[in-house]
Amino acid sequence: MENRPVSFFIPGLNGGGAQKVVVNLANALVDLTDRPVHIVLARAAGEFLDEVRPEVEIVDLGKGRASRAIPALARYLRRVRPAVLCSSLNYANVCAAVAWQLAGRPGRLVVREDNVVREPGGDPRRFLQRFLIQRLMRACYPRTSSVVAISDAVAGTLVDRKICLRSHVRVIGNPIAITAASEACSSETPLPEIKGKRYICAIGRLTEQKGFDVLLEAYGRLGDGKPDLVILGEGPLRADLAAQADRLGVADQVHMPGFVSAPEKVLSSSALFVLSSRWEGFGNVLVEALATGAPVVSTDCPGAPRALLRDAELGHLVPVNEPDGLAAAITEALHSPRGTREARQERARDFAAPSIAREYMEVAFELEPVPSPDRHNV
Repeated sequence: MENRPVSFFIPGLNGGGAQKVVVNLANALVDLTDRPVHIVLARAAGEFLDEVRPEVEIVDLGKGRASRAIPALARYLRRVRPAVLCSSLNYANVCAAVAWQLAGRPGRLVVREDNVVREPGGDPRRFLQRFLIQRLMRACYPRTSSVVAISDAVAGTLVDRKICLRSHVRVIGNPIAITAASEACSSETPLPEIKGKRYICAIGRLTEQKGFDVLLEAYGRLGDGKPDLVILGEGPLRADLAAQADRLGVADQVHMPGFVSAPEKVLSSSALFVLSSRWEGFGNVLVEALATGAPVVSTDCPGAPRALLRDAELGHLVPVNEPDGLAAAITEALHSPRGTREARQERARDFAAPSIAREYMEVAFELEPVPSPDRHNV
């Protein structure tokens, strides 16, 4: 039988959760199948490119945006005819569905929904963008081979927003590189500005979704002697957050070093990890924090955090947009964290990349995992 590849499509490999998932999945599949594994990019760029294993082929369509890559993606599909094309991010999923139709629907098309689908809102431009993308999702998702939601919460919003039927959705958590996170526990943090300091860690794009403005408000309400705050990530709200820290009088204790390629090394040395998101489809960084054994505080936001923390058994849960509640939980968690280090690490292992990749192969891709005899597990 022709050894058709398993292919992943995403616009680029810049530093985001969905991009990290694609890399983790592709890397893990190398050890689960003798099929070629491809990552197809609208443009081969991004911080995670260097993390792709050499056995995975990068296919550069040479386009700046997913929408502009539709003809090139269709040509790739007609030429290569992969057994599966798995796409990520809703706008890229729509583009992949169009290209797949143009190419004659070769193999299976599996689209991953990475976030809760919210009712359109915001300013008129943002409202129109969300409205249009959801209309396109309703047209495209039911025609795909399968939709993967990364949590029950995400699956629920797909149904509630009438994008597809629940019977068309498979719920599979995100793959996390557990080994790397666990081994980082003995590593020194790569950030010289916090060397030797006790600190609280937060990670994510500097956007409204991640709620770092609320985290800064909560941090400003902590008492004297509080640990420093480190926020890893880059994004459009950097200047606003820096100005807020200055206004709160905590700028000297707040560090925003930008994107860090090895966040697990920072996590492993932290006194506490805080997820302050307003909504979160899954929460990769939450699992990465659990994998290092770090204590956790999270908002009880729409998405997976409550399930990941087993209803607050493994970490504090606080309401969204409440800095007083977040400050109180941080104070308590610094002294009396929920759950044991071992229990947190055990929970993280539920999402180890090899196990999740096998689930993708069997449940979403409908392929038999058959390791090649000349490949070795890592």
